[in-house]
Amino acid sequence: MALSDLTFKLYTDSGLTSLFGGTYEFVHQSNFSDNPQDSTLYFGSNTAGRKLQATSNPGVDQITITPTYALPDWITVTAYALGYSICPNSYRYEATTAGTSGASEPTWPTTIGSTVVDGTVTWTCVAQKRNVNEITLALSSGDLETNTAGAGLNIGTQVLSGTSNKITLYIRVENAIPTVSSTIGQPELTINIEEVREVEA
Repeated sequence: MALSDLTFKLYTDSGLTSLFGGTYEFVHQSNFSDNPQDSTLYFGSNTAGRKLQATSNPGVDQITITPTYALPDWITVTAYALGYSICPNSYRYEATTAGTSGASEPTWPTTIGSTVVDGTVTWTCVAQKRNVNEITLALSSGDLETNTAGAGLNIGTQVLSGTSNKITLYIRVENAIPTVSSTIGQPELTINIEEVREVEA
């Protein structure tokens, strides 16, 4: 089930009254002086009598939240709008001329500002690709110091509804890219909840 189909959501407050808007925007410094940037979200449901379990083996397997890449890879013969971004390698490319990609993948330049023509699309290399290792997830603020960056976080074999059963997620973001760029409107990284099912408790 997609998170949008569940009563379990991410909230910005511990009372589960303010839904998380879905995007964090960070201003990073190229000298890394802003690292780390920590935030907290709350995962739960206000609908009485519900529980969330892993689809694979309900009530036994862990529910896991994992940092993942948000921007897509390149796709052959596909229409791309002006400003659309892709990450086919370790760099991010923006469509600076809209069009349709070619039948074979181009050779991607790796110098910021360089361009490549792909079918009728022109791609500009705009930044290095952000790595999932820039995100650390934890169930306590102290665990942010020891948990493995980029690793999935197990939150239990089930989560029951109600504010007293909410899961507090501690999130640390550490910038690792020194080049200047902007991804406003096109997030590069996300956190993904593995396949789950919601049933009556």
